Amino acid sequence: MARRPRPSALLALAALLSSVAASAIAQEDGERIFQRCFSCHSVDPAEQNLSGPNLHGVVGRRAATLPEFEYSDAMRAAGGAGLVWTPEILDRYLADPEDFLPEGRMAGVRLRDPAQRRVLIEWLAGRSR
Repeated sequence: MARRPRPSALLALAALLSSVAASAIAQEDGERIFQRCFSCHSVDPAEQNLSGPNLHGVVGRRAATLPEFEYSDAMRAAGGAGLVWTPEILDRYLADPEDFLPEGRMAGVRLRDPAQRRVLIEWLAGRSR
């Protein structure tokens, strides 16, 4: 006689499948949200010479450290003072770059929705490995 699965095992399997599905959705949503950034930035490490710095590996990177990009004086000063792009700092920056770094170059671009910022930052973190 075959044993019946325990309810706790079924719940664990459902949670795992839900997590995998949520991860796939977040991946797709992060890529979709990044389309707002794509005109200036890339996550492809081979792409250079854009109007914004390449964001491959941005999570955990010190600000203004890509040698092939010409940063604003304000961003270079922030990086020199130790600014590192953690998820929390990226969240604050993306909410209002002009408020975060008034003399920076990312003017007029805001990602006001905290849920969209979280998804985008998670997506970027996946490209930081």
